[in-house]
Amino acid sequence: MEQAFRKLSKRPGFVERPDQQQLALLLADLIAEGSSGSFEAPTGLGKSLAALIPAIANAIVLKKRTVIATYTNVLAEQYWRNDLPLAMSLFLEDGVEASSVGQASFLLGIQARMLMGRQRYACLAAMDEHMPDLIDDYRKEAKLGIETEFRQVVKRPMRELNMLWQKVATPPVCPGRLCPAYEDCFYYSARRAAERAEIVITNHSVVVQDALMAKISDDEEGLLGKFQFLLLDEAHDFPQAATNGMEFELSGAKLASLESVVARLESAVLSLAQRNHEGFEWAKSCAEFKVAIDNCQKGLVAYSLSLGRPGILTASPDDVLNHPQVQANRTSDDMRGAKEIAQQVSEICESFVHSMEERMVRWRDKEPELTRQVTETTRNYGSYIREYGASCFTLFQPEGVSVSYASRSGADAMLRQDVIGLAEPLTKLIWDRTPYACISATLALDGTFDYFRRTTGAKPQFEEILPSPFDYPSNAAIYLPPADTIPDPAEARKQGNEEMYWRRVAAELSKIIRTVGGRTLALFHSRKEMEGVLSFMNLPPELPIYSQTKFGTASVGERFIDNTNSSLFALRSFWTGFDAPGPTLSCVALVRVPFEVPIDPPQIARLAYLQTQGLNAFGEHTLPLAKMMMRQGAGRLIRRAEDKGIIALLDPRIQTKRYGEEILANLPEGMRTFRDIGDAVGWIGLEVPDLGDQMSFKL
Repeated sequence: MEQAFRKLSKRPGFVERPDQQQLALLLADLIAEGSSGSFEAPTGLGKSLAALIPAIANAIVLKKRTVIATYTNVLAEQYWRNDLPLAMSLFLEDGVEASSVGQASFLLGIQARMLMGRQRYACLAAMDEHMPDLIDDYRKEAKLGIETEFRQVVKRPMRELNMLWQKVATPPVCPGRLCPAYEDCFYYSARRAAERAEIVITNHSVVVQDALMAKISDDEEGLLGKFQFLLLDEAHDFPQAATNGMEFELSGAKLASLESVVARLESAVLSLAQRNHEGFEWAKSCAEFKVAIDNCQKGLVAYSLSLGRPGILTASPDDVLNHPQVQANRTSDDMRGAKEIAQQVSEICESFVHSMEERMVRWRDKEPELTRQVTETTRNYGSYIREYGASCFTLFQPEGVSVSYASRSGADAMLRQDVIGLAEPLTKLIWDRTPYACISATLALDGTFDYFRRTTGAKPQFEEILPSPFDYPSNAAIYLPPADTIPDPAEARKQGNEEMYWRRVAAELSKIIRTVGGRTLALFHSRKEMEGVLSFMNLPPELPIYSQTKFGTASVGERFIDNTNSSLFALRSFWTGFDAPGPTLSCVALVRVPFEVPIDPPQIARLAYLQTQGLNAFGEHTLPLAKMMMRQGAGRLIRRAEDKGIIALLDPRIQTKRYGEEILANLPEGMRTFRDIGDAVGWIGLEVPDLGDQMSFKL
């Protein structure tokens, strides 16, 4: 490892960071000894290489298998395409070069692979059906067979491309080994390779799925095989991935997916049915399934509309279910409507699979060999359909600390179960299974890992908070407008004065954007607030504002980065993970402290659970969560050592409430605080572009 870092230090443009090496050595010890740890590694430290270098060293010397998982697929691909080739090259002998990860793996005597979720891979069988003219080009150019490569190879308009991907993405269930394209299948090839590789790059969702599969398998192995160490990057987001992985949802989207599975099953069985003179009957059975599921979907929407608002069906344990707030938010029909829909879906699924199995038995005598092949093919489909139908009843039998509820998302309605107490299930699924390291730029709160440990159940033996490599005292400043500039947002809402609040925020943001010359990321807690403030903004065309709700998440970020004088108004997805280094982002404005308002059933049930445990819900959950988000939002500002900028905190409660000091204490140390935005800009020496005399507007 020391040799690798010496080689790294000789690369042009490399800046040596002692704390990067410190983190790498700590991780190397954990991997070698089989211990666990949690580390806060601030932005700019170089944690990707700090994770990969010890993983490679242990793979070479001890043949230990390490899984490195990130929250987003984007960062996982960055690990694979950029960081891993560089890290592996540091272990090659001087003068030896490798043109790919595969060649470097061969030279080092180890294997490295990337594995994504199955629906991130293109299905060759589906491509052959829906776009046979492009499959050969894709085979030649795609190295991994994943969605990003598909979008690069297939040159089509965005809307058409999205529709095509939905048709050719690997389905949630398929014939597996009996598919004609199985040996070449991108997904199964990646799985087979990942099971043998010493280093696996993946995402949090795959880690959760692997653990759930291992839990029910006889050999206690899942997607990834047996590995000796788990490294979770972006670990602050791991609880969300775990929640999503352990959910069950009965929704329009899930029912549509079920119909898609039956459509594939219909094609797989049709030839055999026709040979037995039952092609029409088989097609009719599949069509009847679709009609019945469509009716369930309509019934689900009607049921959701009849409730008027989200409602809790049931919760676990009993003291959470019996909590007054949970009882006050339960559905008005005592689950009768939800149970009827779940019963219908379950019966439709079971009846369809049973009918299919009866046909297979009937056809076996006439076409024994072909029936045997098709039976093996359909077993996966039948198990998936039957299991989904049976799982509908888990909605009414929650386990652990969980809540089931009825809700709507746009035009789609859903019955859903969420785990709200993650500590116990994650301990069994993840922490007790293998040694691990949790890494994030924002893992600690108030200088400790207490909140992360309590909410996830992690019990690392070692913990360390590493210092930031950035010079915040010189390159960044905090701007706090006078406390009476903007009214208390909570009071404004209670008094029905939200319009006045939006006007004041718009006036303050307009002043900030004018002073900074655009280049502002304004982060909002709610869509209503963002659109209200946006309606009162008054800026010249030279200082455009891009809104997330108008342009969409991916497009709006690119527009903001490309236009240096623009500003971006954004919601939750931009509080964390968004990267816009350089002068294009010179001010992050955190409009309001993002306190979670207990409106949705999971939020209500979570606060009820904390209260049943004798804990203060605001102090133990609401405030820590807000502090974490404020840290993440502020972290969008300084992404490179040469970046400069202002953190503007517009919520007056930061100055008037006791918790305001706690929020400020969790931001980077040493920054000066200013009450005048011009003074803040002058202090850090921020160069403001001259946009000429056209910069005139009214507030």
